[in-house]
Amino acid sequence: MKEDMGIDDQLAAMVRKLEEMWAEYPAAVYLPCFYRSSPPRVFIYPDGVRAVVKGEPVLDYEIVPYDLASAGYRELERGAYRVVYEFYPGKKYQVEVEGSLFAKMLKGEALVEEIRTLRERLGVYDLVPLVELERVGDRDRGAVPLRIRRLRPDAELPSYAHPGDAGLDIRSAEEVILQPGERRLIGTGLAMALPEGYAAFLQPRSGLAARHGISIVNTPGLIDCHYRGEVKVVLVNLGQEPFQVKKGDRIAQMVIQRVERAEVLEVEELEDTARGEGGFGSTGI
Repeated sequence: MKEDMGIDDQLAAMVRKLEEMWAEYPAAVYLPCFYRSSPPRVFIYPDGVRAVVKGEPVLDYEIVPYDLASAGYRELERGAYRVVYEFYPGKKYQVEVEGSLFAKMLKGEALVEEIRTLRERLGVYDLVPLVELERVGDRDRGAVPLRIRRLRPDAELPSYAHPGDAGLDIRSAEEVILQPGERRLIGTGLAMALPEGYAAFLQPRSGLAARHGISIVNTPGLIDCHYRGEVKVVLVNLGQEPFQVKKGDRIAQMVIQRVERAEVLEVEELEDTARGEGGFGSTGI
């Protein structure tokens, strides 16, 4: 690429940064202005641009949606992709994104013009090196990958007690005594990462609830796919006796589910239904 194409200073700086990255890395990760609301999905190679999107082939980062199909991008395949990139020098980050991989092959001035279009449509926060973009499977088949990091050496990984169980058993990494009426935030010693589009829900264990009155205050506890802190459970003792929690005790069950993202639409009126505004026991006991 050349810098004497009449492009503005910011675009020229982007081109120089890209060329430096391509000398060492296969591609660069394009981070739009609002990239924090979604994992990295746009990757700039020396021979073109690739993007992973869910649903419609549109990149939408809250500025101007970019319709990839009408822009000449071609769908290559659908699946789950592991993305490894350097946000800071020497500091690698890894995320997993799911969707369809689109590509637009171009070089030289045509690639510069495409970068200009991305910048105008999506804004730009930064360009960072892409270390690896690898297809890791078809998310519609098989198990959902749940990547776990032990924060304590003796922490126990989640596990299913029986084949076909919906919930994974979650164990305590602490020893505490819950007095009647007391609630405590109990650590599991684990951090985790789910694919985008999935969430984990922490629910009480029926045995603890029935025998000891032990439940979870914020049931079900929601863990978003982007949360990377320690998984903790807010236990409460609703029984009449103190309850001891030991290390390794199963204190909750975790259900992994696919979740949909809502599009909020304000309207003047809502359509009538048989129930109407009835709520809070309006249908009887």
